Amino acid sequence: MAERIRAHDWAATPLGSVEHWSPRLKLAVEMVLANPLVASLVCGPDHILIYNDAAAALYGAHHPAALGQPLPKAFPAGWVTTEPFYRRAFAGEVVQVHGQPLDTRGEGTPQAAAFDAILTPVREEAGHVAYVHMVGTEIGRRTRAETALRASDEQLAAIFGNAAVGLSELAQDGRFLRANNELCRILGRTRDEVLRLTVMDVTYPDDVPPSLKAVSEALRTNQPASLDKRYMRPDSTFVWANSRVQPLHHGPDQPSTLLAVTADLTDRHGAEERLRESEERFRALASLVPVILWRSDASGTNFSENRSFLDYTGQLTGEVDDFGWLEPIHAHDRKAARELFRSGIESRQPISMQLRLRGRDGQYRWFLARQVPIFDAQGQVTEWFGAAMDIHELRELQERQAVMVGELQHRTRNLITVVRAIAQKTMVQTGPTETFCEQFNDRLSALARVQGLLSRSDQEPITLRGLIRTELEAFGVSAMQNRVALEGPRVVLRKASVQTLALALHELATNAHKYGALASAQGELWVSWDTYTAKAGEQRLSLLWLEEGIRKPEGQSAVQRGYGRELIEKALPYALKAHTSYELGEDELRCSIDLPLADTHERTVR
Repeated sequence: MAERIRAHDWAATPLGSVEHWSPRLKLAVEMVLANPLVASLVCGPDHILIYNDAAAALYGAHHPAALGQPLPKAFPAGWVTTEPFYRRAFAGEVVQVHGQPLDTRGEGTPQAAAFDAILTPVREEAGHVAYVHMVGTEIGRRTRAETALRASDEQLAAIFGNAAVGLSELAQDGRFLRANNELCRILGRTRDEVLRLTVMDVTYPDDVPPSLKAVSEALRTNQPASLDKRYMRPDSTFVWANSRVQPLHHGPDQPSTLLAVTADLTDRHGAEERLRESEERFRALASLVPVILWRSDASGTNFSENRSFLDYTGQLTGEVDDFGWLEPIHAHDRKAARELFRSGIESRQPISMQLRLRGRDGQYRWFLARQVPIFDAQGQVTEWFGAAMDIHELRELQERQAVMVGELQHRTRNLITVVRAIAQKTMVQTGPTETFCEQFNDRLSALARVQGLLSRSDQEPITLRGLIRTELEAFGVSAMQNRVALEGPRVVLRKASVQTLALALHELATNAHKYGALASAQGELWVSWDTYTAKAGEQRLSLLWLEEGIRKPEGQSAVQRGYGRELIEKALPYALKAHTSYELGEDELRCSIDLPLADTHERTVR
């Protein structure tokens, strides 16, 4: 503000240029600028305004236009309030103002600020009052803070009184100092009755020693202590509740007290009783079901089962705990079963597997076993439920079906060979180009390779890495390992997506071999992929095919304009709901494929 005052055109105001200011006016201005509080100087009959940095911060949008302006013009709304004070000060009176609401920022809310202020007359040498020096302190923040504190205390009292759990404040000798409505309900007494008692007066006699121990521990460690206990009611009945005590410290001159939080456990104890009855009914029902059923604790070690399991395996009840139920499982399936069940318990995920289980007669049969976790309200696993269903006949049927599918795949490959031979003979007669013959044979070979993978997919799942290697090996890429990199996790592909994706990879590999990274000694091929979860929870695969150091041929490559690019940009989105892009630069080719994977809700071992 000192810089603004020096730079202001005072000659255009009734005060005239600074060179003609009187010593007293200059001194008054210096006092205003030096004051750390809000300070201003109102000069002469025109009430010209000069103010300091603290006032500038308070004036908001009025600053800096208010400098050198008549106070009534700079603050027309505020002048209505302050004019009587300044009139008295210019008359020679020192005016003190307390808690005056004033809108200094022009926000239209007089309640936004309140001030204590002192207006002091400043006389010139001739003795007349020429200026009024104002020093003010904003008290609105303090007032609002005090109001907020009172409101907070009222809210705290309302919360204490109406909380859904019992709340009380106890002296160190156990006397009730305060008690809310819920605690009075739990104890079956009025508040006046409760405040005349100690906590030991309402505690069931057998629970007094652990209650005293909990209070002593809380005071000693300054940490909360909790226990389940019984409270006596005037009618000699008792109610189960959980009490949690926490020391409260009120300052060096006041003794500490205890805050007790009491939760009624009547419903919980009733639920536990109903649970015991439910478990008895479950055991009776489980014994009647022909399917093998079991349940275990959260750790999976304490095991209980229905009669069907014991009757089938011949084991005794005590032999199944601590993973003893693994013993009747076929030796070839036992290790996988142990690892799957352990990992499922650790990850808290449902599990499913097919395994062979030995019967009482020593014969093994195939079962489909599944186990799911049971969660409590806090999301913690409380126990596991499982079931095993005999699928031996179904398994044999599936194996026969697999043989039939393998035979069908074999015949399909033979049919493709016949189609190729017919096409070649036809092309000899019709005179097709060698390029057509080559591409036709290559694509039929790609289909044959895919059929070979599909025929073995039940025993050997088709992985993305295996599919890419199969297509690249068809072009002898094993001799170029220093120029080819495959990076990505193990991804098992859906059978329905393998054939279309394999054709797209074949077209990319063909283009790389003829024109791209594999066609020259300087080229490099990098194929990377990863999986991720989309916003809707869908599991997806993201693949990038990147070729660098390519030599771009004259004209356009087959993948860019022909069948290959059409397959990538149209067939994949249509058939597999994929998102694709294909970019060919001067020395690199970049193709990305993003497609959905099969949803996997269970971890399955087959």
